[in-house]
Amino acid sequence: MTTEQPMRSLKVLIADDDQDDWYFAELAFKEAGLDHSVYFVKDGEELMDFLHQSLAPESINELPDLILLDLNMPKKDGRVALQEIRADSRFEKVNVVIFSTCISDEDKAYTSSLGASRHVTKPFEFTELVLTIKDICESCVVA
Repeated sequence: MTTEQPMRSLKVLIADDDQDDWYFAELAFKEAGLDHSVYFVKDGEELMDFLHQSLAPESINELPDLILLDLNMPKKDGRVALQEIRADSRFEKVNVVIFSTCISDEDKAYTSSLGASRHVTKPFEFTELVLTIKDICESCVVA
């Protein structure tokens, strides 16, 4: 008889400029029964600010366990943000999953070379989104 262990609670940061996607992601986490802390930023600049603020001694926030990173955002896109994240050794243990509507082979190769953990195309159907979010989180806990 195997007993399934409860999934460790993760701190998830979603970097995406589409607030409709924020809404559906939040619903998907709830629907999947995942009790993770989920935070949102709208572009790469806010993402980097969030990460640096997490390092401040007075910060109550810790670094996220997982970043779901959209590639196409204003100000600083996901490619540039990933490059900056991987250039800073303080963020080396942060799991970064490219989570974008369209991921070209060129983007896969480039972001893989920078250390993206995985590439996931955003599903259009909500039920698929729930399954995808659950799968990403489970693989993050195992990794």
